[in-house]
Amino acid sequence: MLGGVYAISAVGLVLTYKASHIFNFAHGAIAFFVASCFYELNTRRGWSIGAAAVLSIGIIGPVVGLALWAVLFRRLTHASPTIKLVATVGLFVAIPPATQFIFGDEQIFRAPGLAGNTPDVVDILGTRLDADQLIIFGAALTVALILALVLRFTGFGLSVRAVVDSQTMSELVGTNSKAISAATWAIGCFLAGLAGVLVAPIINLSPGSYAVFVIASFAAAVIARMESLTLAFVGALLVGVIQGLSVKFLPSSGILSHGVRPSIPFAVMAVFLLIYSNLGREPSQPDLAGAATRGVQHHRPPSDRPWWRRGTLYVLGAAVLLLGPQMLDTFWIGIVAGGLALAIIFLSFTVVTGEGGMISLCQIYFAGVGAIATAQLATEHGWPIGIAILAGGLIAVPFGMLVAMLAVRLGDLYLALATLSFALLLDNIIFRIEDFDQVGAGVFLNRPAIGSFTFDSDDRFYYLLLAVFVVLAILIANLRRSTTGLELGAVRSSETATATIGVSVVRAKLTAFSLSAFIAGIGGGLLATYRYLALPSDYSAILGIVWLAVVVTWGIRSPWGALVAGVALPVISQLVSDNLEPRYVLLTAVAFGLGAIGLAREPRGMLALQGQQLRGAARWSHQRLRRTTAGTPE
Repeated sequence: MLGGVYAISAVGLVLTYKASHIFNFAHGAIAFFVASCFYELNTRRGWSIGAAAVLSIGIIGPVVGLALWAVLFRRLTHASPTIKLVATVGLFVAIPPATQFIFGDEQIFRAPGLAGNTPDVVDILGTRLDADQLIIFGAALTVALILALVLRFTGFGLSVRAVVDSQTMSELVGTNSKAISAATWAIGCFLAGLAGVLVAPIINLSPGSYAVFVIASFAAAVIARMESLTLAFVGALLVGVIQGLSVKFLPSSGILSHGVRPSIPFAVMAVFLLIYSNLGREPSQPDLAGAATRGVQHHRPPSDRPWWRRGTLYVLGAAVLLLGPQMLDTFWIGIVAGGLALAIIFLSFTVVTGEGGMISLCQIYFAGVGAIATAQLATEHGWPIGIAILAGGLIAVPFGMLVAMLAVRLGDLYLALATLSFALLLDNIIFRIEDFDQVGAGVFLNRPAIGSFTFDSDDRFYYLLLAVFVVLAILIANLRRSTTGLELGAVRSSETATATIGVSVVRAKLTAFSLSAFIAGIGGGLLATYRYLALPSDYSAILGIVWLAVVVTWGIRSPWGALVAGVALPVISQLVSDNLEPRYVLLTAVAFGLGAIGLAREPRGMLALQGQQLRGAARWSHQRLRRTTAGTPE
């Protein structure tokens, strides 16, 4: 049954990608929004199933697609692959909390589908199927048939195929490529909404469930190499069949059931990505070496500010950080200390994405490995906590090297998908091992100590975290100026050109991923000791996507961006929670998602944008003062 819903979702993904070359990471978020609209109309307001379906799936879904195209996606036509990817990641982060803010965030464990709350059961050739299952099969076949006929035998289908083949040539013969792109986004979001309503009776009506469900349909899009609607449809059915057969061959309990079975789509996606990359035929990626993350600011432009002014800013920033515990009460010291632990993890994004130019969605997994390893070594084996944290960072390094070796031939989009599938696979398998999870209770940790001096108070732990952050930030700054940093900059600009001049792209990627995994592992161990608990569920892959959006919002290339992002996340959430109704906390996630979308305007992040605006205001004020002093009229 899931295969049919995967098929509808995957076809929508491939269709929009073919027409606009934008992979819609927010496909699941849109499905969740439309499903929530259907639930609100049908269950809460008492509308009939038909009326609720027509309005939510048939009208709201396409309108959302048209609105997103008009406001965002049409402006990204000529943007770099990174900006396109991160913009949809921002939507992935922003849409679900906005939906919960509108409709409420209570848990809905079973929502009705198009067959209602009590679907009838029929017997077909000895197989008992309920009405929801029949509707899913019928909807999948209908979608496949209609799209095949439209694309093959209508003028619209001819125009879509022409735009896909060559947008420039199609415009020369009078095709309105913008209208075609808008129409495909409307259809894609219609299919996302249809899939969202159909799958509602199977999964919880929650953002996390929908995110994992639609990410599973990414496997079918990868099988199709983002090109063939037929392959996407067949691949989705194949993934669904494999998952269905696993019920018969895997145990009904234990890690093989609860870990391996949900991981099948992600394993399929990883396998096909490896096959295509090893054959030298990366899906829909003409430049196999890629120019990963060209949208991220490549070179820091020379500053026209004198050195003493830049130094003053650094001194002021350092003073604020050092005096923080003296200016805050105990409660807020703890909040900011937790933000510093996050900032250390966020430095790993600065390395792998900011310096290495690679979109990695598994950094949170490296942090989880560091946290779990620290807990096992310190609590279960009696290691000193400081040495256990360092060992946790080192244990995360081989995982980073493994990801680098798998991703060495993958470009922007497929690297992101590969790292996401890797994180989800290990999230479902490794993090669910009973020794690590302890039935959801996690493993208790003490805080570090040096001899008789302990960091048990939040203000002491604050300074420890600050010292670690500074050391790692200096390491990254030295890396940027080193030969390795220059190699990473060359790889970020053009892998093909870098390989041509004899620089090893493999070595550069190994360095970036290994160092980022080490930093994330250290940060994960420190975050666990800050919380006195190593709990695997705190390091879920979906949360890692949110973390990327937060870091991108403030600045992916600067350690200052990682610092502000880490501190801002818990501080803003706490301020909103203290001063507004609980539901308004959801708006903080919306804000960070929109901030990631803002990457299209300023690739360096919000700090760079604010700095640029402040410098512009200062220059304007200075010029005005000079005119006033000289007596020159305005």
